[in-house]
Amino acid sequence: QWQIVLAICLFYLYDAALLLKRDEGLLRRLRHGWTGILASRGFELRQQWLLWPSVFVLHQPLYRLRWNAAQITLPGDMQQARHLETHAASFSAFALPLYLLATLLFIALPLSLLVLHSELAQLICLGLIYLCTAALSLLTLRHGRQGHSPRALARSTALQIFLCPPFALNVVRKLSMGYPSSADLLQTAHSLMKLDQWQLLAEQTENWMQREMQEIAELPEHAEYLAGMRRSLEVLQASHSASH
Repeated sequence: QWQIVLAICLFYLYDAALLLKRDEGLLRRLRHGWTGILASRGFELRQQWLLWPSVFVLHQPLYRLRWNAAQITLPGDMQQARHLETHAASFSAFALPLYLLATLLFIALPLSLLVLHSELAQLICLGLIYLCTAALSLLTLRHGRQGHSPRALARSTALQIFLCPPFALNVVRKLSMGYPSSADLLQTAHSLMKLDQWQLLAEQTENWMQREMQEIAELPEHAEYLAGMRRSLEVLQASHSASH
């Protein structure tokens, strides 16, 4: 029976993993403010980067945005940042069923299987698990009908999470990652983040850019890109310095 518990954990971790391109990053809505991370903070895998965002905050939306190291301009368009803020607020109804489902899957069900050995307790847990999953499926469909998510994505996600309850734990991430946005990662982060979070992301970006510049410094075919990176680095450093 412990294989069931292990399978649930593995399904969840598999579903939570993300593959990002080198010019992508993630913005995550916190309880108060935002945080961000570049793709390069993950594990490199065939010219992509594998990341596991925080797996204990199921209700926080996560957005995949792109940036161009040779074309950094700050500050950015506040309108795009406001759209993202509004979209992130649309997931508030998901929090209660998400954490109830997580409690059932990772605490109540293992207890009923491995400690109590009670068929009644197992049946009750399974019933409550599918009740939470059904509620999340309905919330997902409503999210699509209200225009917060593409309807096709909402329908396919609702069906997927109903058929496999562990996948339901990532429903907020799936819907937020499917949000179509052309916003620039650094411009949006600069507009949304608190000072300390922006400083961390700016330092992370500077370090990555300096390493990248060192690697391509002797390659003539990258001369134009290198010049753009130098200009971008000055913009980033000026923004970072001004925030101190």
